[in-house]
Amino acid sequence: MFRRVAVLAVLAVLTLTATVGCADTATPVSPSPLPSASLTASPVAAGAPWYDEVTPATAGTTVGPEGTACPLSMTFSVPPKWKVKAVKAGTDYRAGPALLLCEIDAKPAGNIGFLRIWQIEGARPLNPQVTVDKFLAEYGSKAEDQQYRRTKAGSLDSFEAAWTEDGTRKRAIMVSTLYGQLMLTLGGLDNEEFEEMFPAYQLAKSSVSLPK
Repeated sequence: MFRRVAVLAVLAVLTLTATVGCADTATPVSPSPLPSASLTASPVAAGAPWYDEVTPATAGTTVGPEGTACPLSMTFSVPPKWKVKAVKAGTDYRAGPALLLCEIDAKPAGNIGFLRIWQIEGARPLNPQVTVDKFLAEYGSKAEDQQYRRTKAGSLDSFEAAWTEDGTRKRAIMVSTLYGQLMLTLGGLDNEEFEEMFPAYQLAKSSVSLPK
C-alpha cells in the first residue's frame, strides 16, 4: 500500500518549448508558457489517479549532471540502488514523438519496473495533450482511463498524465527545459509494483531542476 504520511504540495502548470536534445549537443532556447497555461496553484489531489499524498522516497542518486551515466538538460534524484543507464546510441527506441534517452532500473532495489526519460521531438503542439496522446498511441497502445493536468516538476512547469494499461496504473510527466522537452515515465509489472515504486516517481518529480 502507499505510505500516506505527508502531502506533496507543489502543483501548477506547463511551459513547453522547441525541442532539441541534451545540453552538450543543443542550442538553448528560453522556455515560454503556452497561451492556455495557468499560473494558479492546483489543489492537492489525494487518492486515484494522482496520489499526491504519497511521500517521496529518500534521495540516493542524482540523474542528469554532466559526467554521469546519463547527462540530461535537467537533473533529479532517485532512491539508493536504482541503476541509471543511458540508452546506447543507435538503439533508436521511439514511441510517437518521444526518443528514449535514459532508463533507471528499480530491480537492484527490489522492484520490477523503470523510470524512463524521453526526449520529445518535433514542433511544439498547441496542446501538450496532443504529444502525450501520440506517445501513448505507440508506447501504451492499450492505454485507458487517461487523465491529464498541469502541475509542477520541482519548480518547473509541467504537464502530467495518468492512465492504465490492462488495469495497471502508469504515469508520465513532461517538463520544458532550456534544451527542449523531456518526459519522465513510470511503469511497472502490476499495480503492486507501481505502488511500491511510486515514492521514487514522487522523489524524481519533486526534485527536478535545471543544471547550473
